[in-house]
Amino acid sequence: MPGVYGSAEPLFLLLFALGVEALYGGSAAVERWLPRPRLLMAVFIRKFDGALNRSTKSTAVSVFNGTISVILLVGIFGAVGYGVSFITRNAPFLWLIEVVVIAFCIDYRAHQVRLRRVRKALALKSLVTARGELYPLVSTLFRLTDLNRLNESQMAAASVGGMARGFVAGFVAPTLWYGLLGLPGLFVQQAVHQGAKFYRQRQLQAPQEKGFSKVYIGFDQILLVLPDAIAALTFICASLFVPGTSLWQAISRCWRGKYMADAALGGALKLDPNAPSETNWRRELERGNLIVLIAGIIGIGLIAGAVLLRFAI
Repeated sequence: MPGVYGSAEPLFLLLFALGVEALYGGSAAVERWLPRPRLLMAVFIRKFDGALNRSTKSTAVSVFNGTISVILLVGIFGAVGYGVSFITRNAPFLWLIEVVVIAFCIDYRAHQVRLRRVRKALALKSLVTARGELYPLVSTLFRLTDLNRLNESQMAAASVGGMARGFVAGFVAPTLWYGLLGLPGLFVQQAVHQGAKFYRQRQLQAPQEKGFSKVYIGFDQILLVLPDAIAALTFICASLFVPGTSLWQAISRCWRGKYMADAALGGALKLDPNAPSETNWRRELERGNLIVLIAGIIGIGLIAGAVLLRFAI
């Protein structure tokens, strides 16, 4: 019987999945042993890269091959998402599988746990540990050798950027695209993001401006435009509840920055990206984490409200 115990309502499944992720997120043991959809996506990305991303002097050919790669990736994982969703929605209690799959694609608590480790390591003056914990959060922005050159205050400023990017890519984007297009939309967004992340990291190690990678990165940026704006709005709202933040700077900066969410969070904390505070970085990290935490609560509250409204209607 389809629709058993709320399984016909995607927002109910999403809310359930957020609860599951809140329980296991950040647990190294769980994440090491349980299969994650991103691992399968990474296998396909590498296969397509080896088959289609060949050396060529023609930018047009490189872009064309990159486009084919993205189309194949989107088609495969869109179909997989539809297939899994169809099966789980039309059999009693199999919708629990969909809940677990959604939870594996969300990284809200996992980012909070890692950022807490970064703050603890910085407080203990353990810069090596702090860099190791921070790197996964900013691996598309910094090389590990770049992090080795940063002092405490600079790593704190980088952590704020990691907070914003992690909230957008790990929480807002997955929940938004699942809410709009279901599991196919979530799988497509995750696959494209993993591809863009793969090429960003590779370009940092060996800078090569290729048309192939630009297709992935460009498509990823398109899919993150709306989540980035939503995250910026929630950061602005969350800053109202955190003492010592600047609502005006959060609003004004978000329109000027490359990424609205990063700029809004930095503006709320009154950060100067060119000259990070040497003395107040602990307070900035704590307030930044509080803003992200409240923003997440706002997002979950909106989803819960939509679920209640849907069942009330």
